[in-house]
Amino acid sequence: MEKHPYRYGGLNKRGIDCSGLVYRIFKNQFNLSLPRTTAEQIKQGIAVSKKALKPGDLVFFKTGWRSRHVGIYLENGLFLHVSSGVKKRVTLSKLDNIYWRRKYWTARRVLPQASHITPLSDRQSPAISTAHTAPETPATP
Repeated sequence: MEKHPYRYGGLNKRGIDCSGLVYRIFKNQFNLSLPRTTAEQIKQGIAVSKKALKPGDLVFFKTGWRSRHVGIYLENGLFLHVSSGVKKRVTLSKLDNIYWRRKYWTARRVLPQASHITPLSDRQSPAISTAHTAPETPATP
């Protein structure tokens, strides 16, 4: 999915948005049907503090007055999401990136045991490369 471009409301290879990425990953990897929109995804699961994040938790950001953004926490401060900024693709970012740190809102645990997901550092061959963690421009709705 790394090469999938950003497209608001998208849910296929031609383009995908942040909530669509979350929807597809949880449906395909965990057989869990989450709502399609960020506004509905934030109502799922239980609230988790930033300090208690585990792989698989959803991280939410307020990117504008009414705009929201969602990603999937991986480990060590990294989260997977679809950038609508300059990169316009599925990417990894750091929660402590100056932009994301300012926009961080809340997190939700939607998997019964988010800790059962194998962290990238424990895998023999990571499915997602961490080479794409350079600073980025802000995401827009």
